[in-house]
Amino acid sequence: MDDTSPNRPCLCTTLPDLAVVRMGWDGLDERIFATIDVVCHHGGNQWWLHLDRCNACGQHWMVAQEERIYDDYYLRRLGPEAAREITDEGRWPDEFITYERVLRIGRTLSGAYTYLDPLSPALIDTVRDLRLARPDINVLEIADLLGIPPGNAARLLSALS
Repeated sequence: MDDTSPNRPCLCTTLPDLAVVRMGWDGLDERIFATIDVVCHHGGNQWWLHLDRCNACGQHWMVAQEERIYDDYYLRRLGPEAAREITDEGRWPDEFITYERVLRIGRTLSGAYTYLDPLSPALIDTVRDLRLARPDINVLEIADLLGIPPGNAARLLSALS
């Protein structure tokens, strides 16, 4: 049976409550998302955040899609009540609500890419978003979140000026 066949069982039971799934590495992301559909996007400034549901087992997942620095999906298993609060009341759990929190999870559970261009647009856009969300974020915090040397973080901040 093909991994993307609609009759293929889901992988939900094989995932921990907080799963890190690399984008495009070994096809695991494709196998997991073969049965998981987006229910709703958070929208607004939280472009990375959506609620998904497995069409095979009914499991809900809060998903943060981080494609700039870590190239990961972060999936948080949700119970029916938490999913209902999102769909009916627009109340999202705090875990992925800021991009800084998403990057912190990536820094803890994954590994940042090494950019050949220290002024890559992805890095600049991420620093811009971090500064907009929290103007007092400092060079050392940015360097840590992005997995880069502080000198590179300082150059990125200068590029925003």
